[in-house]
Amino acid sequence: MAILSVTAQIVTPEPVPVAFARFIAGELLEFQCDRFIPGSAIAVSLPMQGGSGLVTAPVALLGHIAAIKPGRSVLIVHHQPWRGRLVARFFADGSGTRVTLESSLDQEGVSWLANVRGYGSPPSLRPGSHRIGLLVSKSGPAAVFAQATETMATLAIEEINSDGGILGTTAELLVGDDASDSMAGTTAALRLIRGGCRAIFACVTSATFNAVAAAIRRTDTILIHTVLNEGGLSSPGVVRLGERPAEQLRAAVPALMKETSAQRWFLVGHQYCWSYGAHWSARRVIAENGGSVAGENYHPMGTTDFSATLEAIEHSGAELILSSLVGSDEVAFERQCALNGLRSSTRTLALVLDEATQQLIGATDADGVWSAFGYFEGLLDTHRELESRYRAAVTRHAPPLSSLTETTYEAIIAYTRAVAAAADDGKKAVHLKLLEHAESQRCGRVPVRRPILLTESRGGRPHPR
Repeated sequence: MAILSVTAQIVTPEPVPVAFARFIAGELLEFQCDRFIPGSAIAVSLPMQGGSGLVTAPVALLGHIAAIKPGRSVLIVHHQPWRGRLVARFFADGSGTRVTLESSLDQEGVSWLANVRGYGSPPSLRPGSHRIGLLVSKSGPAAVFAQATETMATLAIEEINSDGGILGTTAELLVGDDASDSMAGTTAALRLIRGGCRAIFACVTSATFNAVAAAIRRTDTILIHTVLNEGGLSSPGVVRLGERPAEQLRAAVPALMKETSAQRWFLVGHQYCWSYGAHWSARRVIAENGGSVAGENYHPMGTTDFSATLEAIEHSGAELILSSLVGSDEVAFERQCALNGLRSSTRTLALVLDEATQQLIGATDADGVWSAFGYFEGLLDTHRELESRYRAAVTRHAPPLSSLTETTYEAIIAYTRAVAAAADDGKKAVHLKLLEHAESQRCGRVPVRRPILLTESRGGRPHPR
């Protein structure tokens, strides 16, 4: 039930029919959407304003278009950063048009706003519970993966509790939002620790993960990176799971070079440790296979205009592109590559092109792009039951599963098994058992170190290579 509404207003001199056409073309409100029709996935940059003053910067809402009434209204149902509805209504205003945007907030949304502004306090820890934290990007450029990640974490908690809990106590999940920002992530992680979390599972960028690891190293909380990452030095209480770029590259680079008979690469990434580490590995693997790097560009996270990079790629003579971009940046880059005709002259390997990102890019703009993960939804028989449980837990328009989200489920299950094996939930004992797990081949019913699978995007979905 909605308990608060946040509104914004756009005024334009054009009459309503023209304003409505401009709106769905993305000229009045910034959004990412392949086709503006009911059912399409959409990411909206919503300007927040008004008397409440809760948020001054735009907030990215992720969801789908639920209904369109031409010239009258658009309804978007969103799942991030909170579950709610965004309604755009169009009113004649003299000879022009006034567009009102109203987003409803329930208790979840109010709590998110309070936490983002630093006003929230973690709920009291119930006696006899074992609280674990999930640090995830519910907002910001990396928010593409958040809903599926949170759902998978919830499924893991339900499974753990149905099997007797953690050392006989009930497992409880507390969620924090890093807003795709390392400083916000550190604040959220410290809040999770104040809330009594004994472990934090981080489905976030390496920039956030490294900042959090430094901030909590003197605490008793263990920190687990669940998604692909560039690796790093081992330290007490810090465990990195997920794929490594060297694994992805050694599986994909020779295969793509052989298929295309191409050798010259251009590397595109972010200005932080993930892309730096991934591109270091890429240079080695490309050289091992007789290729060369013709150019390299790095961008701040949150970049929306890649025109200079596209021009540099064309001038470099590169035939192959490696993208280590994440989330909405990867969406913008791939759509601009398609728009500018680069699909006809180059082939792309994208290290973080998962199913949810493909959904936002659209049905055809990522066609021909390769990706490489240890898991893709629907491609592994070992995960049929888990995928069915996920689909039963979400709405019809929910984001698909991907390696970036499914690995969070695996990590939480692995943590529970590590605590049981150590017969102790202390940081040191669990850390040692989790390191053993990371080197093993299976964790219960699902494999841990799986071979890397290669896929090519066709029609907005990954297809096996």
